[in-house]
Amino acid sequence: MIGKFIIALAAVYHVIATVAAMMAIFHFARTLRGEENGHPFWRHVFNWGETHLWISGAILIGAGIYLSSFAEYLNNPKLWTKVSLVVLWAVTSYAIRRSSRGASMARRNLLFGISSGSLLYGTFLGVAKPLAYGVLPFPWFLAGFVATIALCTIGVVRMLPPVTQIQKHTHDPV
Repeated sequence: MIGKFIIALAAVYHVIATVAAMMAIFHFARTLRGEENGHPFWRHVFNWGETHLWISGAILIGAGIYLSSFAEYLNNPKLWTKVSLVVLWAVTSYAIRRSSRGASMARRNLLFGISSGSLLYGTFLGVAKPLAYGVLPFPWFLAGFVATIALCTIGVVRMLPPVTQIQKHTHDPV
């Protein structure tokens, strides 16, 4: 009973952290488009969304292992897909923080596509409970992840104007 209650609380925490992480990506896109230059206080709250996703995800995994056997819980292709995408998302987030200002537009688009694709696919897997425990094999989950990243990257390329347009737009008098 207490394990299920912990999972319910951790799930609410995870949803709030997901929203904060989505808002961080939204504000990153606004920065890339030249629509936002400053860093208001509330934006720092959103930037902590990823950290809270790690914490709440670890709580969910721990509680899931507590409620089932260790081997049974880890024998879930959906879990390993989420672990894979979280690791890729962490590497991408690190790369974004380290190089977003000096990176080429193609690299920014790719990093942003990977980041948004990871978050969207991870969110889908989080709510797709019926797909757990062997309904689909791991390669199928990964194929869906790659397709989501590709679609998000294409969307980013279409959404973000080239750098010269951004610079022209931000220097035009209003």
